Amino acid sequence: MTPQPSSDETTTVAGGPLRPMAIGLCVLSAAMVVLSQISDGNAFSDSWWLVAFVVWLMLWGLLRSMTRGLGERPVAGLDEREQGVRNRVAFIGYQCAVGAGMVVVLVMVSFQNEPDVIERIPALLTTLMLTSAALPSILLGLSGIDGEDGESFRDERDG
Repeated sequence: MTPQPSSDETTTVAGGPLRPMAIGLCVLSAAMVVLSQISDGNAFSDSWWLVAFVVWLMLWGLLRSMTRGLGERPVAGLDEREQGVRNRVAFIGYQCAVGAGMVVVLVMVSFQNEPDVIERIPALLTTLMLTSAALPSILLGLSGIDGEDGESFRDERDG
């Protein structure tokens, strides 16, 4: 009979790729913000921004599929702690979306007479809104949530 790993060991093994993917999404988001602002004209026609965008979408899809055990499970299948975590990360994502939208509005108002800046706004808005939408998955990935059943979730209060 082999000894069963403790929950900490399970978290370490199962949650391994989540943190690098979540950090990768953050780094790509920051790179896409920079690329959207330094592109010649509209970033949607800039090949570097488009490549980063495609890689970002693939990473987000992968991270989402790995965190959907908590992120997308019906409420009836969640315990109180899991509901709290999911509600918290969803609220943080919502707040970031509102803040990102306000940043874009302020940039548009501040630079309304500069067509070069205004032309770059759609890519900036796309990057910020998608990052806000991905933030719950990113936060779950950084927390260690993994798999369909959410067994490897670790909370800071658990030690």
